[in-house]
Amino acid sequence: MKFFGAVLLALCCVVPAAQAQTGCAAPAPEAQVLREAGVQVQWQARPAVITVGKHFALEITVCPASAELSRVDASMPEHRHGMNYRPSLKPLGGGRWRAEGLLWHMSGRWELRLDLKHEGQDLHLRQSVTLP
Repeated sequence: MKFFGAVLLALCCVVPAAQAQTGCAAPAPEAQVLREAGVQVQWQARPAVITVGKHFALEITVCPASAELSRVDASMPEHRHGMNYRPSLKPLGGGRWRAEGLLWHMSGRWELRLDLKHEGQDLHLRQSVTLP
């Protein structure tokens, strides 16, 4: 039991320390988090469950807010194709964005791609998402 208490204590100390270094808010429990080159991106699908053949949106928070989200896209690497729709991207202020009009028309592994510009760098963050 002491071991689990030590692990919990360590996690309680590491997470706030990482947030202090980036200056980013703690992610919502249901958010997916990507990090690269000092940038943290949190995203959540709306509706929360992505369904094959149904449009969905992404609520995205970029930290630091000075990083600019320039593109959201997705593809199926194994099938060598992308989406049939191009999502729109709306800045909401304070590092928050909304991407609308996404539709994943097949089950399987999709690769979500978020392109950003930060301090003169082009960043391409990717995350694998599998739809049943």
